Amino acid sequence: MRVGPQLSSTERCLLWDFDNTLAHRPGLWSQCLADSVNSAMPEARVTREQFAPHLHSGFPWHTPEREHHHLSNPDAWWASMHPVFERAIAAGAGLSASAASEIATQVRGVYLTPTEWVVFPDTKPALIALSGHGWRHVILSNHVPELPQLTQALGLAEYFDFIITSGTLGYEKPHPLAFKAAIDRIPPSHRTIMIGDSFLMDYKGARASGLDSILVRGSHPECDTSFPDLHAVVDYLRSK
Repeated sequence: MRVGPQLSSTERCLLWDFDNTLAHRPGLWSQCLADSVNSAMPEARVTREQFAPHLHSGFPWHTPEREHHHLSNPDAWWASMHPVFERAIAAGAGLSASAASEIATQVRGVYLTPTEWVVFPDTKPALIALSGHGWRHVILSNHVPELPQLTQALGLAEYFDFIITSGTLGYEKPHPLAFKAAIDRIPPSHRTIMIGDSFLMDYKGARASGLDSILVRGSHPECDTSFPDLHAVVDYLRSK
C-alpha cells in the first residue's frame, strides 16, 4: 500500500468499495456462521440458509445514520457483534445460548481467513489498467476493522494509496461523513469517482456528497451509470 497523507494534485482518484466490488467471501456472513458451527461441530452439517434470516439487523451498516466511534477499536467492534452472532447461531442451528456463545467467539477468525475470500478475476487487471491511465485508488468500504490487513493478505494493498474502513472510522456509507473522510485526503482539484455494488451506499451516497459514482456488478432503474463488471468500467473511464 502506498503511504502518504494526501494524494498528488496532478492525478485523478477512484474510491472503491471492497466487498462484492473487488473481492467477496462466498455466502457472506451467513456462510461464515455456517463455517464456524461446522468447524466446532462437524456433525451439525448446517448450511448458510439456516442463518441468513437472522442477520438482517445488528451490523453497524444496518443503521448508517448513527455514528459508532465507540467501536473504532477492533476488539470493541467484534465484541459488539458477539450478541448478534450468538443469537443467529442459536436460532439457526438450534443450539443453547451457551453453546452458541462459545462458537460466536470463533467467528472473527473464521471470517478473516484469507483463503475463504475470492478476488474477482477482473479486479487486478482493472486496477492495473486504470493506474496506467492516471487514476489513483482508495478503498472506502463498510467493513470490519481488519480490512487493511485482509487487503494485504489478498495481494491487493499495493494498488491503493490508503484504505478507509467503517470499522475504524465510526461512520458507514452513505453517511456524508464517511465520504468526507476520503474527500479530505484528496486534493480538491481531483476528479473523484466512487465505484461500488450498492445503489444506496455507494452510488447515491457518493452523489449526495457531490461525487460522481459508478454502480458495478448490478443495475438499478434510477442509476444512469452502471456496468456488469470492471472490464466495462475500464472501457468507460478510458474515454473520460
